[in-house]
Formats: sequence, C-alpha cells, structure tokens
Amino acid sequence: MNEIAKVENGDPVEGGTRTFVEALLRQQRKDFSLRPEFHLSDEIYRLDIDRVLMPHWQCVNHVTAIPNVGDYIVFHYDRESVIVVRGADNEIRSFANVCRHRGSRICETSGHARGGVLVCPYHAWSYGLDGSLAHARMMPRDFDKASYGLTPIATKVVQGLIFVSLSDDPLGFDDCEANINATLGVYGWADAKVAHQSSIVFSANWKLALENQVECYHCAPSHPEFSVVHGQSTASEKKLIAQMNAKADAQGIRVETRDHWALAALEGQEQAYSERYPMSANACTASKDGSPLGPLMGEFKQYDNGMAVCYVGPMNHCLSYGDYGAIFRYTPRSVSETELAVVWLVRGDAVEGKDYNLDDLTWMWKVTAAADKKIVEENQLGVSSRFYKPGPYALPIEEKTVRFTEWYLQSLADAI
Repeated sequence: MNEIAKVENGDPVEGGTRTFVEALLRQQRKDFSLRPEFHLSDEIYRLDIDRVLMPHWQCVNHVTAIPNVGDYIVFHYDRESVIVVRGADNEIRSFANVCRHRGSRICETSGHARGGVLVCPYHAWSYGLDGSLAHARMMPRDFDKASYGLTPIATKVVQGLIFVSLSDDPLGFDDCEANINATLGVYGWADAKVAHQSSIVFSANWKLALENQVECYHCAPSHPEFSVVHGQSTASEKKLIAQMNAKADAQGIRVETRDHWALAALEGQEQAYSERYPMSANACTASKDGSPLGPLMGEFKQYDNGMAVCYVGPMNHCLSYGDYGAIFRYTPRSVSETELAVVWLVRGDAVEGKDYNLDDLTWMWKVTAAADKKIVEENQLGVSSRFYKPGPYALPIEEKTVRFTEWYLQSLADAI
C-alpha cells in the first residue's frame, strides 16, 4: 500500500495536521463563510481530495460521447487519471490510466483504441478493452499476463450518464440511481445525445466554485442573462411554480423531488437531490429570450415553462429543460484550480442545423460559466487577502451554501 492509499484507507493523520485542522474547525463561526485556510492550505487540500471527496462519484460524461466499440474518455481528477472505454460487448468499463509495467500514463487524451487495444507509449505494453494485459513485449515466456491487467475503477451508468468513483469503498449509489431515474428519466436523458462539450478552469479552490454553484443570491447582479428567463428567487416565483405544475399535470408528467443532499444524505449513500424551478413568464427554456431551442425531450409534449435540477454528490449538477439538458461537473485540479466541464444534451434524433442551432443552444451556459469564472476567481483573490475576515451568509437565500459548508466541515472533521 502506497502513502496515498494509506490516507484514503483512514490511516491516522499526522499530529501536526490534525492539530492545525482541529483548531480551524473550532474557530469557524456558524453561518459564516469559511476561514481562508480552508481555501489556501495545501495540507487541507490533500485531506479534501484523499478523504472528503474520494468516496464520492463523479459524472464523466454521457454514453453517446463514446458511441463505438473502442472509443474511450480520459478523465482527470486531481493527480489521478481514468480511462473510460466501451468494450467489445458494448459495456462501459473504467480503469486507472496507469500502466502495470512502470506506471506510465497510457492515454493522454480521449480517443479510439485502434485494433481494440490500449497501448502504453513508454514500452508498448498493450491492454484489451476489458483491461486485460494482451501483450508485454520481451517479457519471459512464463510471465503471468493475467496478473497484470489494468486496475478497474468502480463505474455506474444511469440514464446514459457515466459515473466513476476512485475509491476502493465508494458510497452506495442506489438512492442516486432512483433519483436520476425519477427526474432525468422523465426528460429522456437515456435517449439523449451529446451536442457539445467544453471546459473552463477557475483559478480558485473547489469549495468556492461549489459555494457559488448552489446559490442564486448572485444571479441578479452577476447573471442578467440567466435572470431574464428564469423565475427562480423572484417575487413571482410561487405563482410561476403553480403554473408550471399545472402544465405538467395536464400532460400527465410528474417529476419527483428529493432532498438527500449534504448532511441529509442517507447513511452510506451518495448525496441525491432534485428540485423543480419555474422559468419566467412566457419563457419556454434557457435561451436568450426564452424561445425554444430544439425538439422536446422525454415525456414532454409541450413546454411546461419549468426546469429540473438534479445533484449527484457534491460535484455534479444536472439541469434539464424541456428541449435540452446540461451536465455541470466540477473537478479539483489543485488547491487553487478547479475545472468546470459542461456537456449539452439534446434529443437523440435531433440534427444540428436542422433541429437546433449549436450557438443558440450553448449560449446561456457559456455566458454564465464565463461570468462565474470571473466572480469565483475574484472571490479567491479576496479570501487570499490578509484583510479577509469571514462574513455572514444571507439567509434564507444562501441556505444551500450554508448546507454545503456544514457538510464539508463535518466531513473534514470526520476525516481527521
């Protein structure tokens, strides 16, 4: 067992680090933003990755990102790397992107396994799509290839979404699977396809990015484009919700809601959350002016002027409208870098240029992600200042940020 595995498996934290973290936890005020050390400390970041986040699940992509046998995705998570590949039997499997010879990365970027093998560029050890070692050049005749297959990574596929956990003992996924089926299933995500994907890197700690993601206190001042077409956190929200529900009921559509998120997660299970929000008056979807963007998805026969959000664990947020979906996945890259990957989904038979315009489809979340990058990075600069002092959250509108930070602080306390 190497030192990284020892940390994940719960070996004692060194005394100096434990004392440091315990002191910070005692000093942290309830319902106040986090102390700067939680965003700046390399020691805390390693605990975040190896103990707080490791048991959770990450959404890599949609299955249509690897439609053919031999197609693979390379997913990076901090210093770890995973190959997610479609096998000869069409099953999706995941493996550590670490050669069993001397540890080299096998695949640098996503692609296709030519000839049905993944070849390490260092010494050309070759692996089948099932992870087995197919060829190890110049090794002895009695070399046991069966003992040197790629290390498998826990993988789940639900409603077309591919999830991986890098832990040897990941959290249970039953509650999340039920939640995804009851929400995103109604919007037809299993039959959707990837229309576009992009990523953006925030020069900020992962917690600042997530604190921003889960609250809409900043929506009006920071996202005017979003606020024009969304009815969330507006004076007319209750009226708009009633109208949304009536339109869904008229179609016989029921999108379930669930709150097993943050500290409300079921014991031993990954966090599962779903909620419905209304669009603004006369807005059908999240476009520039609320007008339709593509063919209706799933069970919808007409727009209900609403949307659904679905959280899977702390890092994955899925948004679904009547005519498209968007996956938001946050991935820590370092103590002060976080990647946001966005994947846009449309109905599986939709044709670009005929049924939807890609620029129109992606406009809202490209604009919003760019604005989020700016405000989160400014937040990181602020909490890095010697003059920063934690301030009080605005309740109830920042209630989810409070819940997120409470979950984080409890998880960190449990980790030491």
